[in-house]
Amino acid sequence: MKKCIAFLLALTQAMALSACRCAKEPVAPIESNPTQTSSTATTESTKPAAGKTLPGTMEENINKIMEENPVEFMGGVIPLDLEDVSEDALLAFESYTGLKTRELIKEGAVYEPMMGSQAFSLVLVRVSDAAKAEQVARDMKANIDPRKWICVQADQVMLAGYGDVVMFIMLDSGLGKTAQSYVDAFEKVCGNKPDFTL
Repeated sequence: MKKCIAFLLALTQAMALSACRCAKEPVAPIESNPTQTSSTATTESTKPAAGKTLPGTMEENINKIMEENPVEFMGGVIPLDLEDVSEDALLAFESYTGLKTRELIKEGAVYEPMMGSQAFSLVLVRVSDAAKAEQVARDMKANIDPRKWICVQADQVMLAGYGDVVMFIMLDSGLGKTAQSYVDAFEKVCGNKPDFTL
């Protein structure tokens, strides 16, 4: 039994190290929307309708988004425990969301790789006041670290909001996906055009 566990640990470590691909090339700037140039980039925004909300938990909605736009690596949903006030939990919350405070967040969940080094993070949060959803999204975008992984970084970052829910996606386009494809999947799950995209 001990040999089996030791073998599995060694295999896991070898896979994690082989997945780490530190780039020696200069890092390209982050694209907030790869289909727009910086001179024409704009924020689409419409005023959210009163009472508009996305039904279901954030975990359920992340699973729906991932069904619409699956990835090839092994990942999983991590619910955000907003009751845990330990230092580790607060640091994890900030790492996932970019937010320094939880006061405007009622619920949240994250989808990230379970093993290896892939720059991919999909976050859904439900805010306590839909009127503040776009401001929460702007705070997330301003403070998130696209280089939070050891050897890789995200080169695409987008956010979208629908009612009281904010979706945040950052990824490395080398994974064969685009941030826009996750905004499109979010729109399908919502059943309507997002109130804003950033």
